[in-house]
Amino acid sequence: MKCKRSKLSDFGFTEGINEVIAVTAGKGLNAAPIGIIVDDAHGNTARARLFPSHTRENIENGSPMWANVCFDAVLFVISAFEDPAEEFYTSIDPPILKGSAAYCKFECSLEGSKAILRFAEGKILNRPLRAVNRGFNAIIEATIHATRYATNRALEEKIRYCGTIVEKCGSKREKEAYRLLLEYAGLEP
Repeated sequence: MKCKRSKLSDFGFTEGINEVIAVTAGKGLNAAPIGIIVDDAHGNTARARLFPSHTRENIENGSPMWANVCFDAVLFVISAFEDPAEEFYTSIDPPILKGSAAYCKFECSLEGSKAILRFAEGKILNRPLRAVNRGFNAIIEATIHATRYATNRALEEKIRYCGTIVEKCGSKREKEAYRLLLEYAGLEP
């Protein structure tokens, strides 16, 4: 069921930074992990810090942002380094990634390096009962560090530390994501 008059918490958002895979449209679909900053989960506005990227360029050109709430570690890693191919989507219009628990469409405006996100509509696709997995959380942290590794080689230590958590606590999917992350970052296993 689609919800037009909803609060962000209806879609799994909590106060603080919520990691999602954002999809914007330009010459094609662009997908990238993004931290959506929520000050009031019972409201319908949020913000995100955007660096120069295809995501920012698409928003500058008027694209809305579709935030896919998902828990697929491999998809987070792939979307951090390249745009997932069409087979990673269950729908192109709206752009919904396979395995997403929900998606929200946000209308966006830019204020300096920040995007102001206004909830437009969304849909809850499934309500997974999910415990916190330290391996998944470590993949999110490692992915953030790996996207910055090219300009800051000192981050390798943090990436490796996250890898020890993935190996100790992660599922096969998180371990696969970590191996893929090392490959994208150009680091030896």
